Amino acid sequence: MVRIPAPGSRRVTRALLLAVLGALLAQSAPQAQRQLSWDALEVTARLGADGVLDVTELQTLVFSGDWNGGERTFNLRPRQRLDLVGVERVEPGGRRVALREDGSLDDVDDYAMTDARTLRWRSRLPSDPPFAGTRITYAIRYRLSRILRRDDERYVLDHDFAFPDRVGAIDRFTLQLDLDPAWRPLTAIAERYEAGPLPPGRSYVLTVPMQFTGTGTPAADEGRPPPEIVRAVQAIFALLVVSIGWLVVREHRLGRFEHVSADAVNREWVREHLLSHPAEVVGAAWDETVGPDEVVALLARLQAEGKVAGEVLTLSKGDVLALELKADRASLDGYERALVDGLFFDGRTKTTTEAVQAHYNDKGFSPAEVIATGLKARAQAILPPGDAPRVWPWLSLACFAAGTGSLIKEWVSNGAGSSAPGVILFIALMLAVLGQITGHLFRRRIDWGLRALAALLLVPVSIGAAVAWLLWTRVGAGAPEWSVLMVAGVTLITLWVVNTSVNALKSRQHPGAIAFRKRLAAARAYFARELTRDEPALRDDWYPWIAALGLAKAADRWSVAHARDTDRSWHHTGASPSGGSSGSRSGDAPFGGFGAGRSGGAGATGSWAAAASGLAAGVASPGSSSDGGGSSSGGGGSSGGGGGGGW
Repeated sequence: MVRIPAPGSRRVTRALLLAVLGALLAQSAPQAQRQLSWDALEVTARLGADGVLDVTELQTLVFSGDWNGGERTFNLRPRQRLDLVGVERVEPGGRRVALREDGSLDDVDDYAMTDARTLRWRSRLPSDPPFAGTRITYAIRYRLSRILRRDDERYVLDHDFAFPDRVGAIDRFTLQLDLDPAWRPLTAIAERYEAGPLPPGRSYVLTVPMQFTGTGTPAADEGRPPPEIVRAVQAIFALLVVSIGWLVVREHRLGRFEHVSADAVNREWVREHLLSHPAEVVGAAWDETVGPDEVVALLARLQAEGKVAGEVLTLSKGDVLALELKADRASLDGYERALVDGLFFDGRTKTTTEAVQAHYNDKGFSPAEVIATGLKARAQAILPPGDAPRVWPWLSLACFAAGTGSLIKEWVSNGAGSSAPGVILFIALMLAVLGQITGHLFRRRIDWGLRALAALLLVPVSIGAAVAWLLWTRVGAGAPEWSVLMVAGVTLITLWVVNTSVNALKSRQHPGAIAFRKRLAAARAYFARELTRDEPALRDDWYPWIAALGLAKAADRWSVAHARDTDRSWHHTGASPSGGSSGSRSGDAPFGGFGAGRSGGAGATGSWAAAASGLAAGVASPGSSSDGGGSSSGGGGSSGGGGGGGW
């Protein structure tokens, strides 16, 4: 059965529909009323003998809605210049009223350049009623420099006399172009050009090839990289050549490129030059770093001296180290006491890797940081005295300050509308960090010479060459289009990155200290070479020094590969910091491989080196991560264009 609604019900439904429709229309009405178009855009232009284009735009705008006034944006290409002559309001009778230049734009007939490209003027106060199809005519007078393009002996005017970026249509467009007698057009020129209507997005580009018959040289784009690009590229390559050349000379004088050879190293040499210093001090001195290797070396030395006793426990999670404090902690001082207090916390005399991890789980613990300060001081003390060479940072700081200032000024001048300066500065900071990392790595590895330096110099050279290529082939050709300020900022920031990266490679030590570290590197090369042989000329009680020089894993591999049936546990020898042995082992005893790489001899189940390294790695703090590890104005090839509308 079909139910027919009562007549009263129909009237209620119609009333509700009308109410909803009225509300929707009321909400959309203000937006529908806000419209803008041009009845006419009449352009009069004259190209002078100096290449400057004088333009007068007569804009007749039709406002509807709560517009504040009009707006004209100019599409300026690099090295082009805009000079605003003035703005006038044309009354219906033809009388012209000059607008006042006032950045506040608080009053009707005020105008201002809100940035380097945008002109605004006020036509209505916020308290005035909205416009309703109101026609207002304005005359905008300005001059454009360097808009011509030079092509061999010809000059080309390729200019957009309209502005495609607008919200409304231009019903009628006219252009009258006048050329100075010094210009001889190579194609016919009409007395008057007309077009329209032009919808939003449509422009009017006029291309006129010409010959110049006057005196002097008109301002024009020469079709090759402009002077600021040439100077920028020259500055980058000049700095690369000078800074790298001085770096090589400086490092050669300091003895940095002396070859590290193990040929003169033997057991007697090791006793004289290496074992006379504590193992962990040797480790900190040779690579100027305190890390897990130094912690392992210190633990190995303390165990060899009988101050602690260690045992490897094999658990489901892997091998862990169990330590027992044998010495009175009051007899220890400096970084030794600091490490013992950290590992044997709360006054205990026994500890394990698991106990340390559980105790420091909520706050973190780094054994290397605990011993770093005291150990670095001891490492510095064993170096020969001398004055460290200086590394002057002033050029880098000046380039960074000037470059950053230029990029910030470029960002501000564009109304904070371009992200290019910020992106460039961020990339530069990341590249500078990369340069610091490579420099720190080179200074650590005293055994690296000229070949390694050449490889690491690829970082600043590649950065400088890449920026020079970008400036010369891309920016110099106008894609992207960068202002002089932008070019200066990028160049200065590049000079900063290059110079600070080269400075990072420079040694901070005098020749005597460098020579001493190279002797330590020779000992390391000797150990590394011997650990590749079946019968190495090594002693078991040298293990702490081998571990300190970063060769614990190599020693462990040798020990496992050459395991013997005899119990040759290095930590039973009682080696002293000076390299002497208080045990019964003779200096001519055969090499046993540090107990076959095991804590309790060949038959034990865990690797002491691996377990000690796990303890030396410390405990990560709760907040640390576990993963370790062109501004362009756009447009085509023509000059001019831009946008227009209201605000």
